[in-house]
Amino acid sequence: MAKTSKEMVQAANAEIETISVDQAKSMLDDPNNTFVDIRDVRELDAEGTIPGAYHMPRGMIEFWADPQSPYYKKIFASGNKFIFYCKSGWRSALATKAAQDVGVENICHIDGGFSKWVKENGAVVPKRAGKSPAVKEGIYDLLPFVVNPDNIARFDGDKVLIGDRRKYPFEKVMHECASVTDVATAIKDMVTQGSGPWMAAVNALRFVANDGPDALKTARDELVATRPTNTAMSLRLDEVLEAARLADENGISVDDAIKNKIESIKNSIYDNYALRARAMADVIDDGDGILTMCFGEAGFILSLALAKRDGKNITAYVPETRPYLQGAKLTAPSITELGIEANLITDNMPAHIMREGKINKYITAADLITVDGHVCNKIGTYQNAITAHAHDIPYFAFAWGRDDNKLSRDDIVIEERDPAEIRQALGQPTTRDDVGARYPTFDITPPKYVSGVVTTSGVVSPYTLKNLKEW
Repeated sequence: MAKTSKEMVQAANAEIETISVDQAKSMLDDPNNTFVDIRDVRELDAEGTIPGAYHMPRGMIEFWADPQSPYYKKIFASGNKFIFYCKSGWRSALATKAAQDVGVENICHIDGGFSKWVKENGAVVPKRAGKSPAVKEGIYDLLPFVVNPDNIARFDGDKVLIGDRRKYPFEKVMHECASVTDVATAIKDMVTQGSGPWMAAVNALRFVANDGPDALKTARDELVATRPTNTAMSLRLDEVLEAARLADENGISVDDAIKNKIESIKNSIYDNYALRARAMADVIDDGDGILTMCFGEAGFILSLALAKRDGKNITAYVPETRPYLQGAKLTAPSITELGIEANLITDNMPAHIMREGKINKYITAADLITVDGHVCNKIGTYQNAITAHAHDIPYFAFAWGRDDNKLSRDDIVIEERDPAEIRQALGQPTTRDDVGARYPTFDITPPKYVSGVVTTSGVVSPYTLKNLKEW
């Protein structure tokens, strides 16, 4: 007797494991799980896919999953658990049953499929073919010491180790932290900066992974308070807390969920570094003199590395960046490590060097960029942007990502640090203690001085950021 497709799906579901979207979310970042998207490639192109998902055409399931087939794919010998999904859960039910019939044992599918995943705010990325951008560009072989992720911050045993950027380049040492408070203090004390605070902060959550959601929330608030302007840190912490919540609700190890989420975020960020670095490297011309400010992290550093690998001869001009001298201690040594000429200058020299005709482009990182195109970065960025504009020199700012809570400059609170930090340099007093001082840590550059924002979609006008789904 003939069966309807609905009856076939019902019969398949009776013999296979079906999981909810929340269960799937809690499994997403575990490297022992493999998500398999069986939709048509046109659906992937139009709608995107779940991050990291492996694509397999519905019609090839039996052949790719059967070890006796000439078309067998070795991915099915990985020992991982496989999570199949289609658009609504019908095709994936039949595909899961077919894979199970040819011997795939650790397998399930998502109830409601990709449509329900999207409806319940599951992560979605555009379809990417082949190797990840980071692997494709070979960026891990190009990274200088200080921006290698293992040297920024990591959880090791029962401690968080943070690369002590106060001591670099004279020493390459890790600062040890034994608690959330230790990490918070290290962030306040400028042991790290740039991408360092968020990487240190998310690893600090592992100290209280098994202490319940209230302890995790308290830790998150303590860490965010150390750098209120650092939007990236608060967003990454919230991503990790969501992974912890899902793990707790689904009876999965919270510590493992935090560890896996950190690795997933890191891989995604370095893929995005590669995309932005390639976009900027293509704008850099042979013979360019490039001014920067503070420390541009992996995106900026990699754009120079890729330009050099492309055969372009470039020279960098690096302000020392008072009062912590990140330009002198981090940026200039990292650029030199790449084999690129770096000229260290003081913070009050850029206008003179621009007038000499030595600067062709001004490029910096950004602690955040508002949706309407204002760039918030290390104090001194703004004055250099004005000066660059006066000399017809384009200014490009690297976006780290999008924060829809920062619509305009009015949404930015500029952090004012202890004025005592201005009355010294690297621990040595430069004036008397009774001299007044101020230390606004960041400034804001209006979009009229910004020629382009470097995003994962390329270099775009700051006025068009609102049109992008992601940066």
